[in-house]
Amino acid sequence: EKEAEAELVRRQRDADAKAYEAVKEAEARKAEAEALSRQLEGVMVKIAAKSGEGGRLFGAVTGKEVSEALAAQHAISIPKTKLVLDEPIKSCGSYQIKAKLGYEISGTVNVLVVEG
Repeated sequence: EKEAEAELVRRQRDADAKAYEAVKEAEARKAEAEALSRQLEGVMVKIAAKSGEGGRLFGAVTGKEVSEALAAQHAISIPKTKLVLDEPIKSCGSYQIKAKLGYEISGTVNVLVVEG
């Protein structure tokens, strides 16, 4: 009976330790997301695109292109699935794109689309 009780105590202690580690990891990831949000504030992603009359693009700039440009120009990795474009960008100009960074934290990616 004492051994069974000791086993229960050990299992509870292990479960508590795992829960503690999970909370610590979640806190660390949230802090990373907050830091990334702050990092995005001073960043402008410049994308060159072919355009016709009136600055309208041939095709569109998508989340994939924004994600790739962000990585190439600023070494910031945000998957395209985390970038929220209400609709693809179809003309030259500056845009603000929401980035869902996790843990209910979002940032803004500033994008400048230029004739190129």
